[in-house]
Amino acid sequence: MTQPRIDAHRQDESVMTEDKRQVFESKLSPSATAILRFVKTFEEGGQLQVFQADEEFEQLRLMVTSYRGSLYSLLTQRLEEVVNLGGVSIISQRDIMSLIVNLWEDNISRLSRTELPFLEAAIKNPGDTLSVLSKKSGLSYAQTRRAQKRLSESRVLRTVGMLNTQKLELERVLIVFESPSLVLSGPYVQKTLMVDGYSPLVFVVATIPHQKKHELLDTIRSFRSTTGGASIWSLSDGRPFFSGRYFNGKDGWRLDLLHFRLMLRKGGDSLLLADVATPTPRKSRKFTYADVRIIDALVDEFDSTGNDIVRSTGLSTSTAFRKRSQIIRNRVVLPRARVNIPRLSDRVICLLSPECSGDIITAWNHLPITYQSRIQNIEDPGEKKVLLVSALPAGSGRSLIAVLNDETSKIHDYKAYVVAAGTGQSTKVTNMYDRRNDTWKWDVSKYFDALTYSVVRREASPVNIPLDLA
Repeated sequence: MTQPRIDAHRQDESVMTEDKRQVFESKLSPSATAILRFVKTFEEGGQLQVFQADEEFEQLRLMVTSYRGSLYSLLTQRLEEVVNLGGVSIISQRDIMSLIVNLWEDNISRLSRTELPFLEAAIKNPGDTLSVLSKKSGLSYAQTRRAQKRLSESRVLRTVGMLNTQKLELERVLIVFESPSLVLSGPYVQKTLMVDGYSPLVFVVATIPHQKKHELLDTIRSFRSTTGGASIWSLSDGRPFFSGRYFNGKDGWRLDLLHFRLMLRKGGDSLLLADVATPTPRKSRKFTYADVRIIDALVDEFDSTGNDIVRSTGLSTSTAFRKRSQIIRNRVVLPRARVNIPRLSDRVICLLSPECSGDIITAWNHLPITYQSRIQNIEDPGEKKVLLVSALPAGSGRSLIAVLNDETSKIHDYKAYVVAAGTGQSTKVTNMYDRRNDTWKWDVSKYFDALTYSVVRREASPVNIPLDLA
């Protein structure tokens, strides 16, 4: 006798769920309905035939396939909750894409207990095989392979290429503009970081021919009439560090500022900083057209196979495989791990004197992602500093700096800033290397621009701010 009542109850529940679904679906615009259908199809492993797959379409495919769990179920649940709050007239494609991105970024930022040690090993040892990373991370080979697959598919971890400045007679420099009216730009400029405030700062990273360093210095001096100050420093490649100490499965990424404060109190010894290495003259070896195309391909994606390079460059198979092997073997391009965890969106940049850097780095190494480099003043080579750039949970940068200011002696020479926006690109060897003369192209008037600060600031993005300055 009770069975029919149970069935009726289930039937009523089903009808209610269907009614709610019809209400929420009725609020979707046609394009939003199409996006929801794409998500369901991708999640079920189906294929969609579209006339032209644009960047947004491919990004949607990536988000669905790299999501842990069911994105479609969570997406429909959130849409139902929002509609049930009342007052919703229409949900557009832009609305649903924004929700998808938010859900996906939160999902891929929550790393598993195997992904944390794998990421720590991978960022220290870019380019190593899975079997080597398995040993260094203390994971089984199967666990290592699964962690690598998910982190790569979601683009949390990428192995890109870094030009070996020692081999190429290049030098990486950091230019600091204080309260500028004009900012340097051009094809040799790779990254720009913007610090807002009453006296804004702009950090510009450029990779230039070593022999032209003093010509660039003269150019920077000419900027001093339009800024509160402009300095130029030699910049080391630096080293990346990753720590999962401030992550837990329940809350995700969250700084423990009390722990960070107590770590600052531990102190440390002053660091003895060596000079930033300068390039050594290389034996003349002209790069061919194929060489420079393959160098640029490896900088974009160090894991590019010979077949990948054939597809992207149009070179012959034999040339692509042979030249790729030579370039990697000769260490012209070096592997470099790039980590992008969306929920670690704050950027803090810190400049430390050798005397206080030992006190601060001990605590800094517990932060999620940090790149440590050395800088040396080109005009005064005796002036050396440690440069730290860190990725922190959204909204925590200013709180961390407040603790740092509270715990660090006022006599220490250090400065820390929250980066508000930035831009990044890679210098194309194809464009800047003169194959006929085996030299780097150089003409300050042609390859550098003086842009107004307002233009540079407007073009800088508050998201995906560069983290690694090498």
